[in-house]
This record gives sequence, structure tokens and C-alpha cells, in this order.
Amino acid sequence: PAPPGERAAVAVAHGSTARELALGALEEIVLLTAGSGRGPRSGTGVDPRVQRAQELIAADPGAPHTVRSLAGEVSLSPSRFAHLFTEQFGRSPMRALREARLHHAARLLESTDLSVERVAAASGFASPFHFNRVFRDRYGTPPGAYRAAGPMVGT
Repeated sequence: PAPPGERAAVAVAHGSTARELALGALEEIVLLTAGSGRGPRSGTGVDPRVQRAQELIAADPGAPHTVRSLAGEVSLSPSRFAHLFTEQFGRSPMRALREARLHHAARLLESTDLSVERVAAASGFASPFHFNRVFRDRYGTPPGAYRAAGPMVGT
């Protein structure tokens, strides 16, 4: 601090080295400030970016999600996102997506009279044949029989 009655001098960076140092310090301040704005991890210990991706899947399982699109939504590279997701949820993002789609399809079969093909499409399955196979593998019965048997079959 300047002595009382005198104005404090402002340091100005002159020369290329001093300028680079000043810009580097400014960049570090900006990065530290931006990083602290993300806040702490959620109380569950799950990275908030990975949690957000899980929420996106749950909110619309029928959407055309991919590892790349989900990673982009949470500002991670696809490889880093897939690694974090698998590490924190114990299954790959695509396995989690398939489970969410199958659960969504089961709820549609229980609560609507949409055709099996429409349920498959609404749940994000491009092929009704693939949908029938993975649904039967997961629930132990084909979608049509699941619907006929009523709720809670194979869950």
C-alpha cells in the first residue's frame, strides 16, 4: 500500500516476457474462477456431469442418444465420458440407455394400447425385431405376451 497522501502505483507489464507472464496469470485466474463456479460434486459422490447425462437418459430414453451426443451435452470427450460413466454407474452409457429404453417400453406396454412396433419406435429402438429380442432377453417373455399377462411380469 502507498503511504498516506500518495497514490498507489499500478504495475504495467512491458516487454514480451512480462506480457506473456501477465496473460498467463490472467488465464489461470479465469480458469480457477470458472472451475469454482461448477460447485462441489453432488452428495452422492457422482460427478455432476455424469449425473446430468443419466438424467438426460431417464428424461427421454427414446431420444437418439449416443455416447458422442451425451458427452457433448455434458462437455466431456466421448472417451472420458464413457470411462467416467462406467466407473461411476458400473455399466456403460449404452447399456444404461438400453435398460432405460426397455423399462420405458415395458411401461408403455402396461399403460397404452400402442402396437408393439410403435412401442419399439417410441422407446428408441430402430428395429422391431431387435426390440423383440432384447425385450425377451430382459423380461423373459416377448412384448406381446408381456402386455397380455399384465403389469409386473418379469420385473
